[in-house]
Amino acid sequence: MSSSTSSFDTDPAWGRSLMACLGALTGAALLVLALMVLVDPYDSGKLGLLGIDGVDNRLTQITAASRARDPNFNAAILGNSTAQLIEPAELSRATGLRFVQLYMTGSAPREQLAVLDFFLRNHRQVGALVIAADPGWCVHARPKEEGAPFPYWLYDRSVVTYAVRLISWQAIEQAFQRLGIGLGWRQRMNPDGFVSYEDIWPPGQFKEIGQPRDPAPAASAEARAAFSEIAALEEIVRKLPADVPIVIIVPPTFAATVPRPGTDAALERSACDAALKTIVAGRPRSNFISYRVDNELTRDRGNFADFIHYRPKLARAIERGIIASLRDGEKAKIDF
Repeated sequence: MSSSTSSFDTDPAWGRSLMACLGALTGAALLVLALMVLVDPYDSGKLGLLGIDGVDNRLTQITAASRARDPNFNAAILGNSTAQLIEPAELSRATGLRFVQLYMTGSAPREQLAVLDFFLRNHRQVGALVIAADPGWCVHARPKEEGAPFPYWLYDRSVVTYAVRLISWQAIEQAFQRLGIGLGWRQRMNPDGFVSYEDIWPPGQFKEIGQPRDPAPAASAEARAAFSEIAALEEIVRKLPADVPIVIIVPPTFAATVPRPGTDAALERSACDAALKTIVAGRPRSNFISYRVDNELTRDRGNFADFIHYRPKLARAIERGIIASLRDGEKAKIDF
């Protein structure tokens, strides 16, 4: 009678080979994890023993963590790419604060709030906040997230939540980039986060893309008064010391996209502006400024790269308004 027992079950050499293979894989994983702990590939501040400063990566949703925890800065600019051209160095020179640019391309308000929370956790004393509130802040209910998933794990309080994401090819690539910075083989990105898109969209070009994503009108007057993202921001601001100045701006858009007076879109915009203004009301050296207006500046295509991305001429005017607001609050003279 023949036996049905496999030779794999009876051959001890096969078992030893399997255990050796598993041991090698486990050892390799532990070595990779040890490298991640030493390097802290995303410069999150949760790990890292080598003292490497900064990152070299164009993924703004990831690199914002490195800048948001940098102790060399005590003030921040937040928003998506409609805040990108605001130069932190200009605000720093004029105010004596140390501004960092935390814009994230294509980011939604809830993602910007995650970065704001991370910045506040890493800075016990905050000099000022500047928030560029595009139409995404005017939603009445938080929309379903679409597109590439945002790395909330990077901005989470938990070291464990962060660590479990470090065994990945992306993290390994980031780790070697950081090692290159530490060894002097690579340059870290601009520490204050400023990157101009003028190189991508040279002056003189206007692309008919990037229409403002104004939310759908509310179903009722009661619903129009509720703004979920603004309420989340208000909750964070309420916990800040009363003397932390906050300037909220509505970035300019090409004049043809500004809601026309008397329309439902204009009523929605006015209600959203009122809600944003409430957040800074009564705060010293704070202000709400809407640059989304129809005037000579916003009718000039030369002042825009597309419908929502403005050129340096408008960025400098916005900076002047922010600087004046941080000095004079709601009494600031806004020239735009």
